[in-house]
Amino acid sequence: MNDFKLNLNWIRQVILVLFACAVIFFHLIPFTLAPTMRPAPDIVFCVICALLIRRPEIVPFWVIALIYFGFDLFLMKPLGVWTACMLGATEIWRANMYFFRENRFPVEWFSVSVLFLLTLIANHIILAVSIVATPAFTTLLWEYIFTTLAYPIVLFIITYILRIGKPALGEFGLKGQRL
Repeated sequence: MNDFKLNLNWIRQVILVLFACAVIFFHLIPFTLAPTMRPAPDIVFCVICALLIRRPEIVPFWVIALIYFGFDLFLMKPLGVWTACMLGATEIWRANMYFFRENRFPVEWFSVSVLFLLTLIANHIILAVSIVATPAFTTLLWEYIFTTLAYPIVLFIITYILRIGKPALGEFGLKGQRL
């Protein structure tokens, strides 16, 4: 039984990385030749936050680092800055996941939106201090709004379509730790 859970965990991690690769691919495809003013929501952040509450073993530290370092490489962002901000945000989220499991959806949604806002601000400050070109404030605002509005949709898909729910009371993980 434990081998089945371990294999299922690895399969879910591979699917998450492939999903992130598909998101990167769609970011790189030019759908129009005209420049767009509104950025896309950070769907991968929404998926990772939703999975951290429900099944933290699917998104270990190294998978998040791999995904966001790939984003930095392929989307030509300063290497490691966005990755470091996302790792910090997800580790804060992971450290407080027991609190968020016991609360209702509005608290979780508000917390994810505040965490993403703080991550955007930290990224912007780090880029400004290191004298790198920073995106416009309106671009950051649109990204924040779209990501905040995308979280309930992502959560609905993960919870009700993919059937990845919160662990039951007293459930243990692969290594015997409390989930």
